[in-house]
Amino acid sequence: MTDNLQSHFLNLYAMALSDTHIDTVELETLYKIGQEKGVDKSEINHIILNPDKVKFSFPDTLNEKIIYLYDFAKIILADGVVEKNERVTLELFCNRFGFEEANISAIAEFLISSAKENLATDELLQIINENLN
Repeated sequence: MTDNLQSHFLNLYAMALSDTHIDTVELETLYKIGQEKGVDKSEINHIILNPDKVKFSFPDTLNEKIIYLYDFAKIILADGVVEKNERVTLELFCNRFGFEEANISAIAEFLISSAKENLATDELLQIINENLN
């Protein structure tokens, strides 16, 4: 598994913790995201239990950044409640991924709204790429 992906799963776990507790449904969502990316539950557990072995890195391409941020939005909505700390954490990741400060709030809102609609990742990317052209 790549450093980016290991880092992503540890960040997803941190997102689940950002409201100070982890619901079962958040962990289930984390494992579902892993399954979609071909990552076994045991590999995710290993990352969570050994965070000191993870080399933090950020995605390189715009599509990767959007996919990772969308995964965060899915974790946020797993329990059906968008906590303030979760939204702040999502916006922090938007900033760390290099998005312009003026756009971060709108990006976070778009991702959360898309996750509420259960929009497929491919559809989300298509909408974004169409609006960039």
